[in-house]
Amino acid sequence: MSTAAQVTTPITEPSSRTRSRFIGAYYLFTILAGAFVLLFHGRLAFAADLFVGLIYLVVTAFLYGSSATANKSKDR
Repeated sequence: MSTAAQVTTPITEPSSRTRSRFIGAYYLFTILAGAFVLLFHGRLAFAADLFVGLIYLVVTAFLYGSSATANKSKDR
């Protein structure tokens, strides 16, 4: 018998490092967009604010769904 472990099921979840990088990049983007809206005024800042707000809602829903999936797998 081989001493190396054999993987019988594929890993379908992204690694925690990848998830952490995504979340860090997202928060950096949010901070930079907020600074842009504070420093600039007018239509471009208003459009940027609406765009960032929409992205915030989408990512929040994605992270909520991701955490709900993680909680279901812990309960098993």
